[in-house]
Amino acid sequence: MKKLVFCIVALVLLTLPAAAFDNHVNGKKVFEAEKCSMCHALSNLGIEATTKSDKLKGPDLVDVSKRYEGDWLAKYLKKEADKDGKSHTKPFKGSDEELQALVDWLLEQKSE
Repeated sequence: MKKLVFCIVALVLLTLPAAAFDNHVNGKKVFEAEKCSMCHALSNLGIEATTKSDKLKGPDLVDVSKRYEGDWLAKYLKKEADKDGKSHTKPFKGSDEELQALVDWLLEQKSE
């Protein structure tokens, strides 16, 4: 009986996708969940800002690492820092882990 239970458990574990064991937060998924593309594009990935208003449209975030450091970006997204006297329009609502994943992912985005 123990062998049967072991075999069933082993079979179940082998059929689970690797993502089931991955506790890593995906920055792109955070970008999507936070609806960042409402205002921001990532032209290297073909992501366009969905807002129709030029007033609400933020900068394309490709090559953001050339302009800012990760620590500053995290503070800016949490509205703890400003740029030219203006804070980010919408405060980041996710966890610290999600924020770090988003910042890390944004810093990886490079123009071709």
